[in-house]
Amino acid sequence: MDLPVQQFRTKAEQAFLDLFEGAEKALPGARDPFVSGLRTKAIETYSRLGLPHRRIEAWKYTDLRARLTDVHPLLKAEGVAVGEAELERALGREVARLPAYRLVVVEGDLRADLSDIAGLKAKGVEVVSLGHALEKPPSWLKSVLAQVNLREDDPVLALNTALMTGGGTLRIGEGVTLDKAIHIIQLDGKGEPATTVTRNVVIAEPGSSAMLVESFGSLGLRGLQRNAVTELRIGAKAAIRHMKLQRDGEEALHLSTWLVELGADARYDAFQFSTGAAVARNQIYARFAGEGSAADLSGSFLMRGQQHCDTTLLVEHRVPRCTSRELFKGVLDGDARGVFQGKIIVSPGAQKTDGKQMTGALLLSETAEFDSKPELEIFADDVVCGHGSTSGQIDEDLLFYLEARGIPEAEARALLIQAFVGEALERVEDEGLRDAFARASAEWLGVRFD
Repeated sequence: MDLPVQQFRTKAEQAFLDLFEGAEKALPGARDPFVSGLRTKAIETYSRLGLPHRRIEAWKYTDLRARLTDVHPLLKAEGVAVGEAELERALGREVARLPAYRLVVVEGDLRADLSDIAGLKAKGVEVVSLGHALEKPPSWLKSVLAQVNLREDDPVLALNTALMTGGGTLRIGEGVTLDKAIHIIQLDGKGEPATTVTRNVVIAEPGSSAMLVESFGSLGLRGLQRNAVTELRIGAKAAIRHMKLQRDGEEALHLSTWLVELGADARYDAFQFSTGAAVARNQIYARFAGEGSAADLSGSFLMRGQQHCDTTLLVEHRVPRCTSRELFKGVLDGDARGVFQGKIIVSPGAQKTDGKQMTGALLLSETAEFDSKPELEIFADDVVCGHGSTSGQIDEDLLFYLEARGIPEAEARALLIQAFVGEALERVEDEGLRDAFARASAEWLGVRFD
């Protein structure tokens, strides 16, 4: 139970309020009543809630209030040079070379010189940078921005709404099927520690189909504080595959929120792969708004040293005959900590719901820690729902079996770890992206597989 205790403001909590006050008049859309109204309401929400802490049930394992002792200034776009070499270093060769329509966000700014905006428009996708769109938001953007699966109890989301400065807005036309992925690449800069607040807003009109890939990497900035949100409304009979690679710098704070709403007979397949950041919190809020829809939310995280990775899901079945699946696998070494919180809510009347959830962690050291809290809240009687969670170490019998066949111990361990993670990776249908994630996990392990 969350305790309604009024707390004093920490230095960091006050710093965010000061940051907003100092930047408010220069933020995109400052003169637009709709946008300024959203920002004002959001900062009031944050001021009331403060930073999340361990007495908030959803944040009990990731006490952001205690962890965040300082707030950096907003990242300014300096026009840092970015080429193929920088992209490959930040994301890995396979992901950087993924055949896709690129949208490249550097230092919070959507860079037209690095993006394939014309290619997307030719295929029936409306693309505008968030900064430009906020100056005079079109009606379709107003219907989505801060409206999809609205959360009024999330201070991190409220901060994003108040301070959002960069990102992209995309409207995939009705019936449009893209021949390759939309790849949104988000990179930091090379200067002093800074805060970047970005937001992507995506509408998939009825009958459309696309793959959306989000990649996060570092150009060398140390001490990045990232708050990134993606709002996604999927229309009736539309299909979206949504993939994410997170390789932020080793000192970064990575806060990510996906807000997803599915229309009738829609399909949503999501996968998140994380190896970066000192502290990462990946939130997915998914809501079924139309009957007959299906969602698959999966992912994998590999952490070592003092890294902390928190995956928090909330799947709301509000209408009948919808299906959801969740599968997450984590590998933890050193003093790393992994967190999985997954809740499925079945509302009254949401009959014929089919929801299943599973998570597992492989602990490679005695000091690694995994906290798991799967939950079901069911208010309908004709449903099939279940959840499970496991954690453990490498099976010594399997390790002995491989070594007995001449495989060196280090390589044998890597093979077993790859097999463990591979169960989640198999949920990625695109072969090129699946191979890219597999190579990223091999890179984390320090091995190469032919």
